[in-house]
Amino acid sequence: MALKSLFSPFSIGNLKLENRIVMPPMATNYATSEGFVSDRQIAYYVERARGGVGYITVEHTAIHEHGKASPKMLMISTDEHAAKIENLVEAVHTEGGKIVVQINHAGRQTFSKVTGAPIVGPSAVPVSPVMETPHELSTGEIEDLVKMYMQAAERVKKAGADGVEIHMAHGYLLCSFLSPFSNKRKDDYGGDITGRARFPLEVLRSVRQNVGPDFPIICRLSGDEYVEEGLNVNDTRQIARLLEKEGADALHISACNAASVFLNHPPYYVAEGVFVHLAEAVKEEVDIPVITVGRIRNPVMADQIIQDQKADLVSMGRALIADPRLPEKARQGQFDDIIPCISCNKCIQTLRVDAVRCSVNPETGNETQMRYSKADRSKKVWVIGGGPGGLKAAEIAALRGHQVKIFERKNQLGGRVRLGANPPKKEVLNEFIDYLVKRVKTHGVTIEMGKAFTADMLDSASPDAVVVATGASPQFPDWQGIEESGALSVDDVLSDGTNIGDKVLVVGGGGTGAEIADYLSEAGKTVTLVEMLEDIASDLIIHLQHYLKQRLGEKGVTIHTSAQVKALGKGFVMIEDASGIRKLDDFDSIILALGSERPNDAVYKNLEGKVSELHVIGDARQPREIVDAVYEGEKIAIKL
Repeated sequence: MALKSLFSPFSIGNLKLENRIVMPPMATNYATSEGFVSDRQIAYYVERARGGVGYITVEHTAIHEHGKASPKMLMISTDEHAAKIENLVEAVHTEGGKIVVQINHAGRQTFSKVTGAPIVGPSAVPVSPVMETPHELSTGEIEDLVKMYMQAAERVKKAGADGVEIHMAHGYLLCSFLSPFSNKRKDDYGGDITGRARFPLEVLRSVRQNVGPDFPIICRLSGDEYVEEGLNVNDTRQIARLLEKEGADALHISACNAASVFLNHPPYYVAEGVFVHLAEAVKEEVDIPVITVGRIRNPVMADQIIQDQKADLVSMGRALIADPRLPEKARQGQFDDIIPCISCNKCIQTLRVDAVRCSVNPETGNETQMRYSKADRSKKVWVIGGGPGGLKAAEIAALRGHQVKIFERKNQLGGRVRLGANPPKKEVLNEFIDYLVKRVKTHGVTIEMGKAFTADMLDSASPDAVVVATGASPQFPDWQGIEESGALSVDDVLSDGTNIGDKVLVVGGGGTGAEIADYLSEAGKTVTLVEMLEDIASDLIIHLQHYLKQRLGEKGVTIHTSAQVKALGKGFVMIEDASGIRKLDDFDSIILALGSERPNDAVYKNLEGKVSELHVIGDARQPREIVDAVYEGEKIAIKL
């Protein structure tokens, strides 16, 4: 399949690009606690440069300590910080890449415990969901901040970067001035668009004056904030014209702010290319290049956006986390070899507790440690279990030159992830499994399906190494009446839902329970959901939680929260909630989605002492998530 436009050359000012694919700024938390670039961070960006992206935008970089959005946010507030960024720039340039640094001040969207000072904004309007009230900036403080942006941009240029991006989106400081949602000022920095844009325009003007006419400046905007009284696309079109007039070389059109958190990283519930129309509307207003973003996973879609002249360049953020070599693979027409982003937002979820990880690419953030090469000698490697962890272990072991065989007791590869792809909008999970299956087949892995593995199979062969990836199984609690209830597991339902009645009770309202309720209500069932916590799907990242709750509400699912199960029976459940102990009944089927699982470790235990090199990975070691299974699969294979 030929891509007609994506790999055509393009220029942003003096920044000459070989293709139209942009890596947008995405926080990683790979920086040091002092805000310096780390070796891990350099390796991460270098890998994307090697992959052939048009240019890299370094994650938002704080212009001042008081403007940090997180404890490990990258900083460019001093010459010492800039010197470390220079090392990053040199490393990317060595690989033939182009690199732009985004400068930012978090403004009202941070925490005083992070900044060490009161958070600031255009107005003293409490921040949701942060719930701190920002200090309203004075005119003098605004002038000081203009200088900080200017100095940060100067440092970016001195570090040798190919351009600078000024962050005016996502509710951060400059965006908060642009937006009537957060800017309630009555002075020259508030009111109509001209007033609200004054501060951002002063920043742009000052940066341009100091970096000169030839250094590319890109401005990132929220085309729509998707909150009441927030910026909309008509506002952004006007702002775009003002920025163009003041010397911006390109506009990077995103969306949202912290209050529209459900959409600011669109998950698999959201249509692909969800924000493209915003870029298209801006492009109609200006003559400078426009960059689009928003769940664009596929280079074919990206190419079509360019062909249709909806944007000049396309940002593919999470897709480049999933596969840094996406551009080069797409250029060569190797579409089936691209690791597909599944829009699960695990990268965002892990970022908020530690640093970025990826469900489908264990090398993300581990670019140095997860290097592999041909093994010193070829081993006979058996992998027991064909879920994502087992498939990844088989793939990497085969790439290293081992003779690999997969044993899968079922007649289908993919493990429980295949089942997990059945609920609405989750079919994207199948893309990753299909990718892994194709990879193991391409690299000569032998696959035996439909027969359970036993230790007796060792009698006819002697593998050098065995990797056990047998997963986990649901486990029911010892509740009164649970056997009489005829309760089914989620696996039972997703494997064969033909015996499910019309009125269904789902016990357990975590992510899995909410998804099975969605699945059953989509099939026309009348569903009641019981959850012991105060809210449902609370174990999921908020983006997924929002859409699940919205879907269940639209379908009329009855939800009981803060409800403890006391007993089960045929067609009923006894619960205790704020109303006391009561009976819910008249159910045809009861489904238990409790998140309680036990490792399927019988095979591992039976093989102990019988195989010289024995490993256990994924849920078979400890029930967790796909990100853990895939990581362990590759890590073990590298050691074989």
